[in-house]
Amino acid sequence: MKLTTLLRSTCAAFAIALSAASAQARDVKIVVGVPPGSGAHYGVDAFAADLAARTKDELKVRVFPPSLLDLVQTFGGIKDGVVDGGYLVLNYFPSDLPEAMLPIDLAMLGKNPYAMSGAMSEYILTCEPCIAERLANNQVPLGNASTGAYAIISTTPITNAEELKGKKIRAAGGSWVRWAGAMGAVGVSLPGNEIFEAVSQGTIDGAFNAPSELTSIRLIDVATDVTTNLPGGTVHGLDVMSVNRDFWKSLTEEQRRAYMDAAALGNAATTWKFADDVATNLALAKEKGINVHEASPDMVALSEAAIQADLEEVVKIATETHGLKDAEAKVARFRELVTKWESLLPLDREWTPEEIAEVYRAEIFSKLDPATYGL
Repeated sequence: MKLTTLLRSTCAAFAIALSAASAQARDVKIVVGVPPGSGAHYGVDAFAADLAARTKDELKVRVFPPSLLDLVQTFGGIKDGVVDGGYLVLNYFPSDLPEAMLPIDLAMLGKNPYAMSGAMSEYILTCEPCIAERLANNQVPLGNASTGAYAIISTTPITNAEELKGKKIRAAGGSWVRWAGAMGAVGVSLPGNEIFEAVSQGTIDGAFNAPSELTSIRLIDVATDVTTNLPGGTVHGLDVMSVNRDFWKSLTEEQRRAYMDAAALGNAATTWKFADDVATNLALAKEKGINVHEASPDMVALSEAAIQADLEEVVKIATETHGLKDAEAKVARFRELVTKWESLLPLDREWTPEEIAEVYRAEIFSKLDPATYGL
């Protein structure tokens, strides 16, 4: 063979190989409908790096801003394939996801965010009706993240039942509204972007929010007191990893395995960031002269009694409002999972996102079969 012919042949083969490699590489389009710096962005960034490493850059994440899809629009955007994945707050979609609403409505069980993320993820990913309702919306669930535990951020000290009595406190959802009522306060429903103004004008006396909100919505500029161990409760229906089902089907089995393992880190890193922001914000609050308290033991006991009594209300809501069957058994199962995960990821030590992710992989994601799951 002449040298020129050999060179042409070699170049052609290289071009074909390069073209094939390029064809294998693809972007994963993910929208995060909140500003940069959030726990969701932190989790997606960690996931993106891990996914690229696991797939040798076959799958590379492109993150799109809220200008493409906001938090409410993201659900339909994933369903319709506008994006491959996105940040979902599942609480916003009760009519589409009635099964997921039950563990979400058990918000007041949340004290340990790592445990709540693990319990919610395991509950959803081992619950056939929960998976079915996501598949019906052309989505494949891949676990959940959690906020930090909620505190009372207020303009007066609230450390006992008498100090809370009659106070108007912004409550994030039904669980906190019911808790406020049981404790003698008034839970006020307000969107997050209206909390600062309402507190600063004295329309409300404070807010039930994770202390991470001290800086994110500037409550640090108007609050005088934070009670850290009440009311408790977490928003653990945060879904940063789930994907469009058609996209999922288009992946190879090896890519789906890599995606699951990277998703474990995405959930862990999001939750870790929310928890870390709580600690950072409490330190900032103290520096600014804000009083950081714990509620009295008597008030904590009253709170625990109110939370236990509210479990019957959760069963009633699940049965009568969301039409669930066997709601009482499902409540019991989720409570068992919370206990299990509090043991697996206790708060008496510091965790890294990678360490948390390894536990999520071992207990949840390793048990999903990439050859069949979500297909």
